[in-house]
Amino acid sequence: MMKGIEAVRRIHYRVISEVGLTTADEMLYPENLELVKDLLSYIAIGARSVEDQNHRFVASGIDQPVGMKNPTSGYLQIMFHSIYAAQQSHEFIYNNQEVKTSSNPLAHAILRGGLDKYGNNLPNYHYENLIDVKKEYDKLGLKNPFVVVDTNHDNSGKQFKEQIRIVQEVLHHRQWNPDLAPLVRGFMIESFIEPGRQDLSEGIFGKSITDPCLGWKETEELLEYIATNG
Repeated sequence: MMKGIEAVRRIHYRVISEVGLTTADEMLYPENLELVKDLLSYIAIGARSVEDQNHRFVASGIDQPVGMKNPTSGYLQIMFHSIYAAQQSHEFIYNNQEVKTSSNPLAHAILRGGLDKYGNNLPNYHYENLIDVKKEYDKLGLKNPFVVVDTNHDNSGKQFKEQIRIVQEVLHHRQWNPDLAPLVRGFMIESFIEPGRQDLSEGIFGKSITDPCLGWKETEELLEYIATNG
């Protein structure tokens, strides 16, 4: 396990030192955060963790911005409850110590779509969805309201090429409605060296063995499009 942690640290450090970009990661296990947080500039809470009270408490003590994904059901109130909790101060036991957090005013929403009871995709990046999210932010009076749109997962139905179209649509929403421009501040795009995904037995270097991803070429072109049209 420690070799795995060491490998994760090496990856983050190489990106920072060799490329000059800062890195992000998902907080799967809150108790492991202390082992990597000094190398991270952004932390995400996944759809299956966003309801967990410990994730919410720990998020309230993180210095970096923390993105809260909506749960797999797509029910946005759960996500907003997590954002509210992370923006408050809490006292709790963390890694066998009693701690008190100062709150995290940079906790915010990540829209990743959801599934209905029949397993059908429920995207939540469309214009009406973003308007609803803005209304909820305004109603709750949360600090620093902003949204990151996850272009894969249940927003794309894991059809990885759809990520390009989703980015283009959301950028159009921002241009159409000036209220959405300061709200939607980023995208979560799944990309790797080679496009698609593979089974572990195939052994293709640079191709995802989990969710399907855009390849390097498509990612580069998409980033250039965002820079020009964002």
